Amino acid sequence: MNRYFKQHKRKLFLWMFGEFLCALAMVYLSYFMKALSDTAYGGEGLSGIGKLLLFGFGLILFSGITSYSNARFRARFLQACNTSLKKDLIHSLLCYDINSFQEDNSATYISLLNNDAKLADEQYFRVIPTILAKLILLTVALTVMIIFDARLALLCLILNLFQMLSPMLFGNRSSQAQKQYMSSLDEMNAEVKDIFTGYEVIKSFGVEKQIEEKYLKSVHKVENHNFRTRNEQAKAQEISYGIAALASILQLVFSVYLVMSGDITMGVLMGAMQISNYITNPISAITSLYIQRKTVQSVLDRLLAILDKETEGQTASLVPKTVLEEGTPIQALDLSFSYTEERTILNQLSFTFEQGKKYALVGGSGSGKTTFVKLLMGYYHNYQGNILYHGIPLSELDKKSLYEQVAMIHQKVFLFEDTLRNNITMYHPYPDELIWNVIQEAGLSSVVEKMGHGLDSMVEENGKNLSGGEQQRIAIARAFIRGTKVLFLDEATSSLDGQTAQQIESLLLGKKDLTLIAVTHKTSPELLEQYDEVLVLGQGTLLEHAPYRELQKNIYL
Repeated sequence: MNRYFKQHKRKLFLWMFGEFLCALAMVYLSYFMKALSDTAYGGEGLSGIGKLLLFGFGLILFSGITSYSNARFRARFLQACNTSLKKDLIHSLLCYDINSFQEDNSATYISLLNNDAKLADEQYFRVIPTILAKLILLTVALTVMIIFDARLALLCLILNLFQMLSPMLFGNRSSQAQKQYMSSLDEMNAEVKDIFTGYEVIKSFGVEKQIEEKYLKSVHKVENHNFRTRNEQAKAQEISYGIAALASILQLVFSVYLVMSGDITMGVLMGAMQISNYITNPISAITSLYIQRKTVQSVLDRLLAILDKETEGQTASLVPKTVLEEGTPIQALDLSFSYTEERTILNQLSFTFEQGKKYALVGGSGSGKTTFVKLLMGYYHNYQGNILYHGIPLSELDKKSLYEQVAMIHQKVFLFEDTLRNNITMYHPYPDELIWNVIQEAGLSSVVEKMGHGLDSMVEENGKNLSGGEQQRIAIARAFIRGTKVLFLDEATSSLDGQTAQQIESLLLGKKDLTLIAVTHKTSPELLEQYDEVLVLGQGTLLEHAPYRELQKNIYL
């Protein structure tokens, strides 16, 4: 995390310079208090009062300018660090391959970008420079205190250093409590995500009370760990404050003794009392901030795990990858795959998909159809055998060039809450003429007309202002506009009515030069006869492949 301090060192320097100016303002105040006492006990009369007023006005002006400048410098530094951190986090997450991304619940990533990043701001980016700022103030104040009286300075410093005992006693306990708190917060975020995602199911089955109770258990767990974290911090802070109060009393008593013995004047006493606050308070603040820093370590470890994974990915990307210029033929050679050791999903499956042909993958539930397609798309890496695109092993391919050649349409199409244009182009700068061509080709013309604002028509959250068939056509337009040569369908039309499903599949089956590989549960002869070949899978094995009329239909379908 120190990388962000180095990256924005100029802004950090300006912040620290502002803190130094603020420390000088505190010195100014202590000398004002000394001048106040000296004027009261001196013989300058009204002329002394005039000088005192000028001194005070100067103090107000200097303090105001330095305070505002320091706040501005601090805000600029924090803005830069937080922006850089969030940019790096989202970049790192978007660099994951699909398999790596799915290893964690998406609620964990939401918590990371919101909660963890916020804590990094509050308890790291602010804390470390603030500790440095307090050290600057402490150094300046101690220097002035020595000028006033070296004995008072030494006594003040020694007594206040005892405050540093509290973080040694409670720092690790606070850090452990914070770690448990963040873990329970991830669990609660997952609960919230499930509630919102499965809201229709909850209402349909009337389980609102049960879901509420389940959520409240998560809330209680989170708040219990949060209480423990705050409790450990409070113990440390109160011990520190108690030591600081004792140090102040002893220092004041000793100061009075020095006045009574004639070693210092009342003016020195007033100035020393004022400046000593800027020795006591910074040490108290450093103690408290150090406890915060220890507490947030578990959060920083989570963030670093993501950022370090990005670095590993960048190192791996230095190995040259082959750019795919032609997507077919696609060959699966003795392909085997298991999610767990107990169950084999695919078992030595071999097949070659040729350019421009249309293939239907059929078979019962659990036969391995979807897994086969995901492997061809590069979702998983831990398979046995080989997958070749145009003779090049999938593991050696540049993934960006692969996804320019191939695309997949899932049963549930994801649509952004954005314009129709951006949902089709996926934020690439295609010319309007090309966009309108693919809209017509995908059968979206009437949809655009109905939406009323052309390409700038808004798609609502999750595409709720569009039917299932219209959403699928947008997904098809996405593939067409990229000039995709290979298209995978993963049960893409299974939730649509028969007529809409047939229209969409016929649209794709009629597109020349498109290699279509469709996972389907529809086994109507009218549909399957349109495919060049039908692949029948069963228990992870390719049982048969042939044009529909040549299949042993009575056995497999």
